[in-house]
Amino acid sequence: MKKSIMKALLFGGVLATMLGAEGFSQTPKKETLADAIRFEKYKMAAAEAQARKDAAESSMSTRTAQTRKARKQGQADSAKPQNPPTVK
Repeated sequence: MKKSIMKALLFGGVLATMLGAEGFSQTPKKETLADAIRFEKYKMAAAEAQARKDAAESSMSTRTAQTRKARKQGQADSAKPQNPPTVK
């Protein structure tokens, strides 16, 4: 009789554990093919947008450096006399 009670308790424990584990499943939700495609398109669009942003920032820094250089040269040129006096 003790064996049958022990088997019943063991079976009940295993059954309770299995039912509890099903309620808290670790498997992720199944995604549909459409969801997967939508997500991949979103990732590609986001990467392209980031590349455009990076390219714009890069060209802005290049233009800023060229503008600074031109301004320095222009200021240096404007300090020089436009028409040097001629000696006769």
